[in-house]
This record gives sequence, C-alpha cells and structure tokens, in this order.
Amino acid sequence: MEISQSNKSILNFLIPFLTAFLGSKGIFYIFGFESFMYSDSFDVQKLLIELFVFGVLFYIGSLGANYITNKKNPN
Repeated sequence: MEISQSNKSILNFLIPFLTAFLGSKGIFYIFGFESFMYSDSFDVQKLLIELFVFGVLFYIGSLGANYITNKKNPN
C-alpha cells in the first residue's frame, strides 16, 4: 500500500505530535511531575523540563514517522 504525498505531510506531523503529547503525559504521570499553568506561579525550571521532554519525544516520533512514510514496498 502506497501512501500519497498529502497523507505523508499529515503523518509527518501527526505521529510525532501524538507521540510527544501522549508520551510526555505518561512520563509526567509516572514520575508525579505536576505543573498547573494557570494556578501556579511561573517556574522556568518546570517549563524547561516540559519543553525538553516534549522536544525529545517529538524528535523520536519524527524519526518513526519518516521510517513509516519512506518505507519502500517489497514489490
């Protein structure tokens, strides 16, 4: 099954975003990391932790998405 070009661009964003979003939620739940954006005072350290975790997971997800969308058909 071949993936069309328009679906590739959607998958190249959707897969990494979902990986990063759900993965960061899971990691923060496991480690008990809580940050309430609107009720807590601004904390640079928590912001950097959240951005770093999201960025790393987004990169891993984009590697996976590139592998999936660029996979050659065996035919």
